[in-house]
Formats: sequence, structure tokens, C-alpha cells
Amino acid sequence: MQGTPQQDPLPGGSGKDTFIEVCTVCHSSALPMGKQFTRQEWELKITEMLQEEPDVTRDERAAILEYVAANFKPGGKIYINTIVAKDLVTLLGISSSAADAIVKYRMTNGEFRNLDDMKNVPGLDIAKVEARKNQLQF
Repeated sequence: MQGTPQQDPLPGGSGKDTFIEVCTVCHSSALPMGKQFTRQEWELKITEMLQEEPDVTRDERAAILEYVAANFKPGGKIYINTIVAKDLVTLLGISSSAADAIVKYRMTNGEFRNLDDMKNVPGLDIAKVEARKNQLQF
């Protein structure tokens, strides 16, 4: 599955184009949006993911690392309209069923525009979401 999604959800920044060019050969460009790894964790993940890719240069690897480490770090943005349920569990500290309800609601009703929209999700402990409201990216 190669290429960028029709609506690019990724934040801008140096290394984004390299990230898209190299990483979307194997997975969606939105994959890191649910992660908040340290720089060291990203370095290990990139090494693991690209171990069988000798054509990816050292400079390209460095550009990818800079991009993901700058944009998907601990305490960073939570891309509520893009990330998958298992990442919602981790980042919001909610149950699996609540995370599934967020994804189902999002698929049925469209993207959340703000925190008030999330109050309509059945079974969601909105207090847990409100605790992270400054991190939410709609």
C-alpha cells in the first residue's frame, strides 16, 4: 500500500517527505500518529523497520528519525480523529470498550470537531479525555 492518503493528516516539518516516501511503502502514513515514543524508542523502531531495506540511506534514516522524534513524542499531540483504538487506550488511559466506542462513533458520525463532540460517545469517561484536552488535536 504505497502513497499518501487523500487527506494528509500528518503534521508538517523537516523530514516529512522522506518519511512518506520511505515508510508508506509498507504501512499507512498515519501509523505514528498514535505513538508517543522517546527519541531512543523511535531510533530502535526505525532500525527494526528498515533492517531489510539496504537502499534507504543513512541520511534518509536520520531525516525520518528527526521527523518522528519531533512530532510524535511523549506528551505530544493526540490525533483523536486518526489514531486506532489500541493507541487511544494508551494515550487517554481509557478502557478498550471506550476506545472502540470512540472509533465506532467517529466512523458513524464523522470526525470530532471539538471536545464537546466527544461527550456524545456512549460509555466514554469524558473526565479522562478532558484531563488531556490540551494535547487533543481535532
